[in-house]
Amino acid sequence: MLIRLLQSTYYWMFPTIFWLALTLVSLIWNLSVIDNSVEKIAFERGQIMYEMVRLTKINPVLMANDPTLFKKQNVKDIQYRAVSSKPMNPENISDTWESQALSQFQQGTEFKFEPFLNQEPAYFRYIGPVYMQEQCLKCHGYEGKRVGDVRGGISVKVLAEPIIAAQDEAKQIMTLLHFIGFLMISVTSNFLMSQLRKHWLKLKLTQQNLKDKEQFLSDVTNSMSEGFVVLDNNGVVKYTNPESARLIGWTENDMLGKQFSQIVYAEKKPDKDKTVETTVMDTLKDGVIRADNDDLFCHKAGHEIDIVFSVSPMLQNENDKQVVLTFSDISERKRADRERIDLERQLNQTHKMEAVGQLAGGIAHEINTPIQYIGDNLKFIQESQQDMQSLLQQYAELSSKAKQQPELQDELEKIDKTIEEIDLEYLTEETTNAIDQSISGASQVARIVLAMKEFAHPGGKDMALADLNRIVSNAVAVCKNEWKYVADTKLELSDNLPDVRCLAGEVSQVVLNIIVNAAHAIEAAKREEKGTITITSALKDEQVEIRVSDTGTGIPEEAQEYVFNPFFTTKDVGRGTGQGLAIAQDIIVGKHQGELLFETEQGVGTTFIIRLPVTREEA
Repeated sequence: MLIRLLQSTYYWMFPTIFWLALTLVSLIWNLSVIDNSVEKIAFERGQIMYEMVRLTKINPVLMANDPTLFKKQNVKDIQYRAVSSKPMNPENISDTWESQALSQFQQGTEFKFEPFLNQEPAYFRYIGPVYMQEQCLKCHGYEGKRVGDVRGGISVKVLAEPIIAAQDEAKQIMTLLHFIGFLMISVTSNFLMSQLRKHWLKLKLTQQNLKDKEQFLSDVTNSMSEGFVVLDNNGVVKYTNPESARLIGWTENDMLGKQFSQIVYAEKKPDKDKTVETTVMDTLKDGVIRADNDDLFCHKAGHEIDIVFSVSPMLQNENDKQVVLTFSDISERKRADRERIDLERQLNQTHKMEAVGQLAGGIAHEINTPIQYIGDNLKFIQESQQDMQSLLQQYAELSSKAKQQPELQDELEKIDKTIEEIDLEYLTEETTNAIDQSISGASQVARIVLAMKEFAHPGGKDMALADLNRIVSNAVAVCKNEWKYVADTKLELSDNLPDVRCLAGEVSQVVLNIIVNAAHAIEAAKREEKGTITITSALKDEQVEIRVSDTGTGIPEEAQEYVFNPFFTTKDVGRGTGQGLAIAQDIIVGKHQGELLFETEQGVGTTFIIRLPVTREEA
């Protein structure tokens, strides 16, 4: 009520009206009291005069000493006289009103009082009884009355005008006093109310300013992109903003009043020295700001998040120290850093492989000429050996005929001895085998060198027609060192495969990557016998389809949906970056509008399917 009054512009009216109403009530009550006292005063005056006269009437000594006093009938606007229904003095005979009163006295009435305000002048009449006493019998015994009988009465007439005039004056004084009192109290009340309102408005303004500042600070902390927590000297959460609750999965109400370390570490104890808990305690001790610290928090859902945090002391007394803790989730940043490092490593590896490819291409080019020389010379040796074998055959026939000539026996024995010593049959057979193997090896080296040259060729930026069978054969030859110890490779390539317009270098990279993955999968299976990598090519529905099947471990069901995600890998650390299949999908699907699929059965193996359109729609 008081607050509403102070809020009003017309606050001054309430005390004014209140004191006016109170003054009027008091004035009316006092005036009514004064009005009522007129009759009371008249009664008291009549009663007093009655008692005085009565006492004198029953005191003969007093009457004898001053008889004139009792002959005087007026005293200050009061008229009195002794009356009787049978007086000795005719002047004392009672009138009708007095006779009625005397009759009532005989019946036990003590007095009679009645106003006559309608008369002119107005007056009050009072009459009381006079009883017969022992000393009265000497003079009034003739009346035949006994002691205790009503002898008569004393009638008093009190004029009303002097009393009313006095009361009117009292009313005026009372009215004036009330008016003065009203003015003084109203002015004082309004002054006090104005002061109270002034202080209340100032207090309200201060409260509003505090509320605005509190709201401003609350808006600031609620708008922060960082977690903001206030901790007391025991590490208990006293305040938290919505972002801090969101970052670690708690609600604000759940965090308040709990140990912050219990919230962010749960049951897991940190395994390093510099943690949020130790940093907060250090700052509470020395009041030093500690910024850019990192830690590992446990989200309410159970997973861990990387955070960076700062701790600052609040300005308070020694007995109530508090600190402000701000923290941010840097899990994405750390993941991005790891991805960046992996990308840099992949890029470095790519650059290295590019350099190696260029070097391999150069080396292949340099090796190609001497390999051709070796191959040509081996073919020449093979032909020469065949000729020499023919010659030796003719010598054998000649030796058989010469044995019939006795003079040639010694020479023939020497020749036979030499043939036996050198084991000509074995030498002929093994020389032939050695020459054949050398020619085969030189041809294989030549094929590998040619595959290396083609694979290492950077290719153009524009698509061109390419033989996918040749791309597959080259990829198998290039990565032979990856599979030859763990698997046998079977090529089932279609003879009627059309050339496909593509980026041959990038498609070669995809095929090579899938073959290497197949070899790694077979190696991971750790079977006693070698596995098998089967590569087929076929034309299906205007698409060239290449299938690379392995007898490896297969892809786990929980990992199948992430196979083509960047940086996802099931290989051991150091065996892969998780980029190969992601890049392969981008090359086949993104650049060639083809398909890259897989079929897998855990424990049996996996088949990757590459489909490239024969007629490609230009993007």
